[in-house]
Amino acid sequence: MKKILAVIAHPDDESFGIGGTLAKYAQEGVEIHVLCATRGENGRGGSDLGKIREQELMNASKIIGVERVEFMGFIDGMLSNSLYHKMAEKITQKIINFKPQVVLTFDRLGVSGHIDHIMVAMVTTFVCQKIKDQVTLFYMCELKETTDLELNYFIYFPPGYRKSDMDVVIDIHHVWKTKVNAMLSHKSQAKDAQWIIKYKKDQPKEEYFLKGFTEKNQHNHQTTDFFSA
Repeated sequence: MKKILAVIAHPDDESFGIGGTLAKYAQEGVEIHVLCATRGENGRGGSDLGKIREQELMNASKIIGVERVEFMGFIDGMLSNSLYHKMAEKITQKIINFKPQVVLTFDRLGVSGHIDHIMVAMVTTFVCQKIKDQVTLFYMCELKETTDLELNYFIYFPPGYRKSDMDVVIDIHHVWKTKVNAMLSHKSQAKDAQWIIKYKKDQPKEEYFLKGFTEKNQHNHQTTDFFSA
């Protein structure tokens, strides 16, 4: 059976970032699991935010078609080098138990520059590099046309990529409504969800990925499927 593991930092990363991709593959019968580093407890929303966002992730995952969600138990905003190997152990154990062929995570600048995203990307890269004969790692990315709109989101928002640089481009037009519904189920993050939906409304309904461990001068033929990349 085909399996995909998405390794993310916070509840909503699975929907805002790659919700269309996960929904597409779930509809095709691929077993999808999500491994989330934190419960997003230090965002906007009050003292019970961690519990609220945990439930929102469960609700969104049901909409998308995710089979299983697990949390690593780290604290939102507190990811650092001191936790590197603890996180690596958790990701390694999940891969050993689940045996996915494909692992998805943020690109190594965290897509948005969020430090938690960067930490998750680097540790997932570390783990997958050790066992790259067992899994194929892909980084979720944004195009430059999109990142140019992201003014003042964080102190530094990394530049996006050219579409021609991508290894995998996933067409999500047929699951766009599913992605939107999953995003909106993160009610504590409604402001961000509505903003993303607004600026992506008129953009191509696609999600973009780079293959891990590919040399800069070794660009694979672009494909629309992880399992043939």
